[in-house]
Amino acid sequence: MAAIEIISTGVGLSVQDYGRPGWRRFGVPPGGAMDRSSAEAANRLLGNRADAPVLEVLMQGAKLRILEETWIAVAGADLGCSIAAWTACVVSAGTVLQFPMNRAGLWAYVAVPGGFDVDRWFGSASVDSRNGLGKALGRGSQLSAQTSAATFGYERVGRRVLSAELQRDFLRPMVFELLPGPQFELFSAEARAQLASAEWTVSPRSDRTGFRLEGPVLEVPDSIRSEPVLPGSFQIPGNGQPIVTMVDGPTVGGYAKLAVLKEADIDWLAQCRPGTRIRFKL
Repeated sequence: MAAIEIISTGVGLSVQDYGRPGWRRFGVPPGGAMDRSSAEAANRLLGNRADAPVLEVLMQGAKLRILEETWIAVAGADLGCSIAAWTACVVSAGTVLQFPMNRAGLWAYVAVPGGFDVDRWFGSASVDSRNGLGKALGRGSQLSAQTSAATFGYERVGRRVLSAELQRDFLRPMVFELLPGPQFELFSAEARAQLASAEWTVSPRSDRTGFRLEGPVLEVPDSIRSEPVLPGSFQIPGNGQPIVTMVDGPTVGGYAKLAVLKEADIDWLAQCRPGTRIRFKL
């Protein structure tokens, strides 16, 4: 039986999991949850596999109707839901879960027991609208849970809360760690220093393919032949403003790559709202 009905997708709503690694050589990006750590946390609260499909909610406006009583877990961004982030509880049939306001972070994750029962493309349920993979959600879409009850001993449990040390505060200023990129030596010493010393602002033109940063104009070396691009790569186009490749980004590119974001920090960057000021260190 269907567990959830979509009343509104808001700014953005899609099914995501770990994505589809192993297909990059065919031009298929890995995709998956923008903040994998938070998606894992939602699943952990219900005893699911870490890579079980979840709902990824962007910013605000999404509304979900619960069709049958079930456990629901929410993790990631604080979007004003009645189920606080990093917690899980039983939700009665007929309840409408709303995500009315963006208080902190960008992406929230909703998990149900066992994960959502959805079709897979190239081994993944993740939706990649840019490449036409996965089933897009719309008003009236219904989703089922893999199991009818959470896998932990829940009979005497009213609510579960993720350990405080595992919760993330997305309002806390971050300094992100960078590794030298493939073309690090092609950039001037001044450009390298500027990347690490300047304050950068996340652009409103950022999305699942890439986060654009606004700040000082970096000197750009000569163009290079197209080559593989990993998520977290700092590509520097002709305007001198970095573009950080994200999970739905291109698998190859011809812009020189000054740096690569430390893998553990990609999740953190994904939760930085437009206008957020950030700094880096090599």
